Amino acid sequence: MLRLIIGRAGSGKTAAMIAEIAEAVRTGRGGSMLIVPEQYSHEAERELCERCGDSLSRYAEVFSFTGLARRVMQQQGGAAADWLDKGGRMLCMALALQGTGARLKVYGAAQRRPEMQALLLQAIDELKAAIRRATIAGKLNPV
Repeated sequence: MLRLIIGRAGSGKTAAMIAEIAEAVRTGRGGSMLIVPEQYSHEAERELCERCGDSLSRYAEVFSFTGLARRVMQQQGGAAADWLDKGGRMLCMALALQGTGARLKVYGAAQRRPEMQALLLQAIDELKAAIRRATIAGKLNPV
C-alpha cells in the first residue's frame, strides 16, 4: 500500500513515518519502503537504524528516487543486460562484417581494416543520435 504523508516543514511527517516503520519492524511485518530525496537518504537511513535496530534491514529499506528506479530496473530486467564496451562493440562489428562481407559492395574491405570498422561504429552512433533527436522532437514515431 502506498501512503503519502504531506505537510509543512517541522510538522512531524518524518517522525510519524519512522514510528510507523519501527512498529512494522517490531511486529515483523516486512516490505516497508521510505522514499526520500537523494540528499536526505543517508540521514533517513541513520535515523531508521537508530530507531529500529539491527533487524531493520530485514523489514524496511530507504530509497532515494534514483535508488528506487535502479531497483525497479534490476528486478524488471532493464538493468540485467551488460552493455558492451568499445572493444566489445568492435568485436561485434568485426563478426557482423565477417558474416556479411562477401555481399557488401562498398564496405566489403572493412572486415579486414579495423579503422574502417571504427568508422562504421561511429556512423551507427551518429544515426542513433539522430533517431533519438527526431523521436524527442516528435518527428519520428519508433516502432
